[in-house]
Amino acid sequence: MARMIRELIFGNNLLLALFASVALISTILIFQLAANKKLSLLWEKWFAVFYIFLSPQLNQVPFNYLHFVTLTSTDGSTVSQIPWVFYPWVIFVLSGRFVSFFKNQFVEALSFLVLRNPAFSVYCLLPITSTLWSLVPDITLKAGIAFTFFTIFIFYLGARYEWPELSGLLRWGYISIGIVSVLLYPKVGREFNGITNHKNVFGSLMVLSTALWYLHYSQSAKTQKERWIALGFMLFSFYMVRASSSGGSLVSSFMLIVVVSSLSFLSRLKFQWAFTCIVGFTVLGIITSVYIIDNLESIVVGGLGKDLTLTGRTEFWPQLIEAANQRPWFGYGLQGFFQQDKIGSQTPAYFVYTASGFNPHTAHNGAISILLSFGYPGLVLILASLFTNLILAVRQLSRSPLSQSGIPIIYLVFIIMNNITEGFLGEMGDGWLAYVLLTVRLSIDSSKSPSSDRRIYGRDLPSPSKSRLNPP
Repeated sequence: MARMIRELIFGNNLLLALFASVALISTILIFQLAANKKLSLLWEKWFAVFYIFLSPQLNQVPFNYLHFVTLTSTDGSTVSQIPWVFYPWVIFVLSGRFVSFFKNQFVEALSFLVLRNPAFSVYCLLPITSTLWSLVPDITLKAGIAFTFFTIFIFYLGARYEWPELSGLLRWGYISIGIVSVLLYPKVGREFNGITNHKNVFGSLMVLSTALWYLHYSQSAKTQKERWIALGFMLFSFYMVRASSSGGSLVSSFMLIVVVSSLSFLSRLKFQWAFTCIVGFTVLGIITSVYIIDNLESIVVGGLGKDLTLTGRTEFWPQLIEAANQRPWFGYGLQGFFQQDKIGSQTPAYFVYTASGFNPHTAHNGAISILLSFGYPGLVLILASLFTNLILAVRQLSRSPLSQSGIPIIYLVFIIMNNITEGFLGEMGDGWLAYVLLTVRLSIDSSKSPSSDRRIYGRDLPSPSKSRLNPP
């Protein structure tokens, strides 16, 4: 169907001219209407929800053509260039909003990010610079450019909106994926992946949707109607988790529900105890997940739904680490390792096999994925960034409403647990979007917060001057 549509539009000059004329007239009209501040803000929020919706690299036309990952295509097709049209169009339509941001907030937001989380700031330079040492520099360059643009848009959203607004954008972005999936594929059965590329991806998204709607239900819903809506979407999201038949996602759902339920208790603890509890709980979750994966397949089959993609990971992980040790300082570059289909035996990935003959095309582990792309320096940078975020997130628990401070805690626990068996943090998708958002937001919020807290240090210090970020 997608091929027929492409041929119909791009193979007929008259239809192409008509389509271009309608697009131009619509753009001019929307641009004029965007002069209204309320309308431009509304359209920007719609775009933000749509951007979150697109982030998992969907497989449904036309959404799959609008993700930045399309730019990494090497087939030279016309549709692979659509992002070069779509995102400049968005910038043009919302130019007033973007100009205002770069004029009044960009420098301050960037400085907060660099000062509060320098490891993350340096890490963001690696995707493009890894072109210098990649086995496939042309592919890495395209992937690095796409990765950088993808990150810049996330940075804008994280700096532009505070947690109360981001919470709504994220919830609606995730739940939209579930709703659209059911509308397009109403026969929901086992191993349901909806409009995503894999059931594990779909399950992970619905895990986050479940946790965020539960947080909204328990902490920020203001009316009974709003609470019922939040509860309904939470239960729908959890049902989608179960439909994905991903045992890991189901374990993560239960873990995050416990985390959200414990936020009030954690916020009353001193920093050291709250930090210890969250780290301990995350470690417990990791151990539980790994134990289920490695030893309790019979329980997974009977209780959680067997997840065949977990089989064999522990067989090829040591092989991947051995390959990474061949280039420990730089790695193989972004998307430079798993290119056995293009360069064959020139990459060690060509020789990585499990006992059953499976040749993996992804690391299925966030740390190993980063290690292969950027070497041990890249892994150290992301771990340092993650540790910094964890400290900042725990500090915010006692300084912000739980409806806001709970979001980065949810994301951090999920990201750490999820990247044990999946490599989402090292890919250009929803995992990276979540991590950039929380990093940017935590850096800004921690800079605006008092530099000390009575419950942490036992004394008061003067508050910093008012920030210009996020003006009313």
